[in-house]
Amino acid sequence: MKNVEEIMTVKPLTIDEEMNVSLALNRMRDNNVAQLPVLSGNKYSGMISYKDILRRKSLHLNSKIKNFIVKAPELRKNDSIEKAVNLLRDSALGALPVVDTGKIIGLVSRTDVIKNLGEFPDIKNLKAFDLMDDAYFAEPDEELELVMEKVRSHDTDSINVVDKKGNLLGLLRVGNVMDYEMKTRERIRKGDFSGEKNHPEIEINSLMDQPAFCYEDDDLLSASDALVQNHLHSIAVCDKGRRLVGVLTMDDIISSLWSMESTQGILINISGLGAGDTDLYSTIYAMVEKFTDRYSKIENLKNGTFNIHVVKHHSEEGKIKYSVRTRLMGRKINMNASNSGWNFGKVLSEIFDTYESRTKRERVKH
Repeated sequence: MKNVEEIMTVKPLTIDEEMNVSLALNRMRDNNVAQLPVLSGNKYSGMISYKDILRRKSLHLNSKIKNFIVKAPELRKNDSIEKAVNLLRDSALGALPVVDTGKIIGLVSRTDVIKNLGEFPDIKNLKAFDLMDDAYFAEPDEELELVMEKVRSHDTDSINVVDKKGNLLGLLRVGNVMDYEMKTRERIRKGDFSGEKNHPEIEINSLMDQPAFCYEDDDLLSASDALVQNHLHSIAVCDKGRRLVGVLTMDDIISSLWSMESTQGILINISGLGAGDTDLYSTIYAMVEKFTDRYSKIENLKNGTFNIHVVKHHSEEGKIKYSVRTRLMGRKINMNASNSGWNFGKVLSEIFDTYESRTKRERVKH
């Protein structure tokens, strides 16, 4: 199997920590990259990414890049591709620096790994349908800010746009939105909108690109090629009528790659919740721990990934209904289960029961 030096991007694009964040956004957009290594002088300092900037609802474009830096695990050029995969999965980062004596010599991104999927023979029989997540999308008449909230909640850098029947219309990239916002702020600063309380409303279809998609029965290698060719981290999965049925992400693919170097235990990925949802986070961790203890007695799952996405629906009476979709993955396991209800603990409990009963039935068959 290849090592890091054989798959890394050599001499990656970098940026100095004293530069403004607007320059970082422009550089990422112009070069079709989602993250940049940050330097302090000529030494590696950390990473900056679209996602980390996107999480902030307010942003001063003249803020220094050093205020947005994320520390990432470092790789060495002789490390195995398996180690890179495991660190990408465990850190939930889009790319990792390859460092030698404090200086960055390369970058290993999820894209670099996806380009080398042939190194992992276990995935050769997988289809896009096997790994895709439930579909989430925007509609052309939605307000842009509400659409961006969806993007933030799914921790992604693009969202598919569909019509009322679910037919795929286009793709809205975060880069396009940020570019529009920066140009609008500059026009406001120059007084182009003087006399107006707010800048003009923008329609989603004026910002979206042509759709990018794969079919649900495409093999994983073909689907991953579509991701790479379109410079995406998530791609629409469609039926033969080009109706949106799911979303395939690089995270889904990375999480499906298992090796002898995989960390023991279950990696829990939680999305859709905010910083104020500490009680829900605590509930998830406590219940997942009990579930995995039970599940290990049914299925010998020594390591794996459990993805949990939560959507909260607020009623007019002030109550909250929870929609939870999950996926459990290991070397020989790839299952998903979803549920919804007003009691968060009960919703999770029923999902766990689904996994256990499904696995018991499969074991009886074999």
